[in-house]
Parts: sequence; structure tokens; C-alpha cells
Amino acid sequence: MEGKHVEPFIVRIDAAERSIRTAEAQRLLDPARYGRPRLAYRDVAGATNRLTLIAAMLPAGCVSTHTLFCLRSRLPLVSQYFLCGLFNSFIVNYLVRMRVTTHVTTATVEGLPIPPPGYSSAQRELATLARVLSRRGDATAFSRLQSLAAGLYQLTSDEFRHVLNTFPLVAGEIKDAAYSTYVAADAQRTQR
Repeated sequence: MEGKHVEPFIVRIDAAERSIRTAEAQRLLDPARYGRPRLAYRDVAGATNRLTLIAAMLPAGCVSTHTLFCLRSRLPLVSQYFLCGLFNSFIVNYLVRMRVTTHVTTATVEGLPIPPPGYSSAQRELATLARVLSRRGDATAFSRLQSLAAGLYQLTSDEFRHVLNTFPLVAGEIKDAAYSTYVAADAQRTQR
């Protein structure tokens, strides 16, 4: 797989132009790395693209090229899906855009203020939504994921609106749905 085969949450396996025989991959590569599902994000990006940090879960047995950075650590799948969701959120993309020009380096990602994967209900739900979005497009799940990410960063509704407004290539209805979901969730939290 190459970076161009990865979209937010989705790996386009059918678009791969090259392959390697399993026996050859096992001889050349560490199966402990490519033999398991793992989080990957695109190296080549731009601060003016629709999104800058684009991540998805590579399936087990999938070999990647230098245009994809893959997680080397053995994190539980739920933690990897949590990070996948955050990496594809408007909030984290907003933060990345302040630090990149044409490449999302490992130093950029390692320097991001990411809440540590844990077991809060919001983090578990975010991971579940990322898993859903890796299988199919779902506008409601996408809006909820964006709302949860904004909540984890404790943004006010005005701050979230500002972040959303910095994505001119994202359709207005997508941003409006994320904002409405966040405002509704914020109102529920306030009532408690």
C-alpha cells in the first residue's frame, strides 16, 4: 500500500498496483510488524488540502511503502482505532496544519497533544466510531466522532466553530452537522 491508497479511515486495497508474495515478504520483513493490523498515516500532505493528517488501519498481511508511516508499537486495536479517529478529526488536523508544509513527519505526530488512549466512555465510543467509519461512510458517525474529539480537547462551541471554519474545502453541511452534534452534546453535559 502507498499513501495515495489511504483516505480518512479507509484503505483502498483494490487500488494497489504492486504486490509481493507472502513467502518473499516473510523472508524480507518482520512478520510481527506487517502481519498484524496497524495504524498508518500518509506522509505526503499539505496544509491547504481538504485534510492534512489522513489515517486508516492497514489490515494484517498488508505491506506498505515509505509514503505511509505505520505504528510500530503493539497497541491494542481499540487504542489504535481511537488514534485513527483522532488523527482524522478536524481538531487534530487543525493542530497539524500549524506545523506542516508538504509532509506529516513522525516528529510532527509525536509532538501533537494527544490525550493518551484510555478507557473513558468518550474514548471507547470514538474508537468504535472510527471502526464503523473504516467499514462504511456514515455521516452521523462522522459528526459524532468530530464532536467527541472536540470534547476531549475541551473546546467551547465558539472554538470548535473557529476550527471548522479553517477547512474551506470541507462541505458546509459536513461542518454544520459536526457543529450541531457538538452543541447538542455540550447542552446535555451542561444539564447533568
